[in-house]
Amino acid sequence: MRNLTLVLIAVLAFAFASCSSKNYPDANWTNRQWTLVEIMKIPVQTSGSEDDAHLVFDSRGKTFSGSGGCNRIFGPYEIGDKQTFKFGEVGATRMACQDLPFENKFLETLKSVRYYQLSAGELLLKNGAKDVILRFQ
Repeated sequence: MRNLTLVLIAVLAFAFASCSSKNYPDANWTNRQWTLVEIMKIPVQTSGSEDDAHLVFDSRGKTFSGSGGCNRIFGPYEIGDKQTFKFGEVGATRMACQDLPFENKFLETLKSVRYYQLSAGELLLKNGAKDVILRFQ
């Protein structure tokens, strides 16, 4: 009976360990608004409103939504080992906006993301050279 209890404890411990946040770091990102504060090392002016360029992740569906600063944006993403990260095809509404060049730059930069890093409460998205190209708070 004691051996059966030890086996059961070991199986449960393994099951809980395989569900840890280390395997799914994006679980902590869910339903949090990540506001863009820097793009290609250039600070982004923010207003603290829903109009700021931002992302919200859904880790269960591996999708994101948000704003490019004017239009609503959405699409899938992939997260993998060694902090790899990639956005799928990004969809967007197409309203005419005053700051469309900024939004287009943001959407183009999303396509270059290959890695992520969490640092001091910030989400850093990096390109293939591992340079920070998008900084979110």
